[in-house]
Parts: sequence; structure tokens; C-alpha cells
Amino acid sequence: MDSISGTVSGLAPASWLRSLVWLTVAVSSVVFIEPAPYDILVLLLIAMLFPMGLRVPREIGVAALLLLLFAAANLAAAITSSDPETMLRPLTIRIYMLLTWVLWVSLVVTNAPYFSRVIWQGYAFAAFLAVAWGILQYFGHLPESLGAAYGRARGPFKDANVFAPFLVPVILYTLARMLRMRGLQLVLEATKFLPLAFGLLLGFSRGAWLNFSVAFVLYMAFSTIAAQSLRERLRLTILITAVGLVAVSALSLVIAYTPAGQRFIERATIIQEYDVALGGRFDTQAKALREIGRNPIGIGPGMSTPKFGMEPHNLYLHTAVEGGWVGAISFYLFLLITLVRGISRLNSYSDLRPNLQIVLAALIGTLVQSLFIDSTHWRHLWLLLALTWAITIAIDRGRPRDQYGDYV
Repeated sequence: MDSISGTVSGLAPASWLRSLVWLTVAVSSVVFIEPAPYDILVLLLIAMLFPMGLRVPREIGVAALLLLLFAAANLAAAITSSDPETMLRPLTIRIYMLLTWVLWVSLVVTNAPYFSRVIWQGYAFAAFLAVAWGILQYFGHLPESLGAAYGRARGPFKDANVFAPFLVPVILYTLARMLRMRGLQLVLEATKFLPLAFGLLLGFSRGAWLNFSVAFVLYMAFSTIAAQSLRERLRLTILITAVGLVAVSALSLVIAYTPAGQRFIERATIIQEYDVALGGRFDTQAKALREIGRNPIGIGPGMSTPKFGMEPHNLYLHTAVEGGWVGAISFYLFLLITLVRGISRLNSYSDLRPNLQIVLAALIGTLVQSLFIDSTHWRHLWLLLALTWAITIAIDRGRPRDQYGDYV
């Protein structure tokens, strides 16, 4: 396929491909209906691009094998369960998520600067759509058919605890642009940053706030270490301080003068009553740990709630209790290899390094939050995992700088 193979030699991909990739990511926040528009377009891309010549990069062989073991372990747990029909949907979703990872790695690696930029542009649109939706929803300006807030903005998502984390990578991306811009461009990026941050606040997700805090600190560390001069480090420090002061000032005004303020104070408490109550988050996690110890095969995909009354709210416990020991170990090794690849290439002299800094910081923030929530089926988690692999592969191959612009 000319438009795929052409990217390898530095030619611009066909406009239809760029538009389709952008559209796919741009609708990724609209997931209150199933199948979501994103899912339909991803399957369309898979059905079109691989028969037309898109190839799976050889470098993902070990990772793909680990994910195959993860899928096989979940299948085995489903087959040996007493209720395999109940597990068909979650099992299918897991396999589908693995396919999305293969698609994005395979496509982005053909021209990492170009497709990374297209994906970020689509992701930014999806985030702004979600924030606008969430703000209107929170303040009661949308019909209930488009989702009631119930005290927390959730936008076009089913859950505020997915809406808020979805925004974190784009907030980080916008912040990265702010640090690179000057003058009016800096002001423009700042005007984008504030509504995204407000959307993150209105989600009232403690996990998402932790996610952003970790990602922000890591990105600042990555950027400062990579700065090539004392002057650049000083500029970064000044800008970071200014962003922090503006954010704190805006947050103070929101807390003091809007109804969201009291809600923020309530949600800012680290431990909530339902966390420690009998049958709550921590009690469920203890039950999951005991089940993992006595059931090496796993209870099967989607069976946590029927078994324990609620999800374990922990990605790592969730994969182990449902997919068994083999599934969990395979998935943990996949995550470990992904992080090692990303971290080991942060010091590479590549035009892709700034992009890797954003993706890796956002990925680690999401994985830290996953200690307190099950993110197995989060579309944007698998996208971040794919971008990490595609960018690091492109760095290893020494791709030339994309002639059509910078990474953002």
C-alpha cells in the first residue's frame, strides 16, 4: 500500500488515512454508548490497513507473546468457570484491547512524528469535547438523556472515574506545549490548559488527581534533566512556578466562590468511609488477595463483582483474580518491559524524546492510579502503551526527523 509504505521513506501518508486516524481518536471520549464510535473506527482501520500492507513490527515479538499468554489465560479461566456465558463480553473486550495495541504500534511506528502528532491532535479534540460536555452536565445545562452529573462531571463517559483520568495525558501535552511556546502562543496554550484542568477538578476523582500529580512531577523531572543548558533549566523552572501559581489561584477561586468548592473539600479526603467499610474497597481487595492465593486459574473475566459484590479497584489484583497466575505474570512482565523500554530511551538524542517524555509520564501516572482502580478496559491506557512502544522502536531504528513539523 503506497500510503503506508510511503511513510517509511518520509512521504506524507494519504490524506484519507490522516483524517481517519484523527477522527478515530477524536471520538474516543464518546463512550456512553456501545459499541463506541471509537471501537467501530478502530475495527475499520484494522480491517483496512493490514490487508493493504501495514506490518506488525518485529520488535514487539516478546511483548505480543506475553499479551497472547494473558489472553489465553483469561480464555482458560472463562472456559473452566461455571458461568462462561457471563464472561463472553469482558473476555471479548480484553482481546479487542490487545488488538488496538497492535494496530497503534504498527501504524505509528511507520512515521512516529507524523502519526503521534495526528493522534495528539485528535486526543486534544476528544478531551475538549469531554470537558465541554462535562461542564454543561455538571451545571445542569444538558438533558438527562446525555448523562446526569450526580455531583461529579463525567462528560460522554459512563463514569467520572474514567472521564477525569482520560484528561490527564492531554493536560500534560498542553503543558508541554506551554513550556515550548512564547508570547501569544504561550497565552493561547494557557487558555487551553485552564478548562482542561477545570474539567479534571469537576470529575472529583481522587485517583485522577493523583495520576496528574505523578505525571506532572515526572514530566517536569524528565524535561529538566533533558534541558541542554542552565538557561533552559531556569526558563523551565520559572514557567513551572508560574503555571503552579496560576493553577493554585484558580483552584482557590473555584473552592471559595463556586458550589464545586465544598465538593472538592469532601473529595480531597484521602480515605473515605466507603473505602474502609465492610464490603468496601479495601475489604474487597483483601477478599481478592485470598482468592488469588487459592485459585491459580482465576475466576474468569467479569466475575469480580458477582464474586465479591464489587470490583477490587486495583488493576493488578483484578488481572490476577480474574485471569489467574499465568495471566497476571504475563501482564506484569509486559508492563515492566514497556516501562524499561521507555525509561531507557529517555536520554536518547532523538527528536522523538519530548514526545516520549509526555507519553511515559502519562503512562506511569495512569499505572500508579491503577493501584486504586481497574483500568484493564481503558482505551487510552492501551493507546499510551502503544505509543510508548512505537516511539521507542522508532528511536531505535533512527528514523529521520519528520519533515512535516515538530512532534506537537
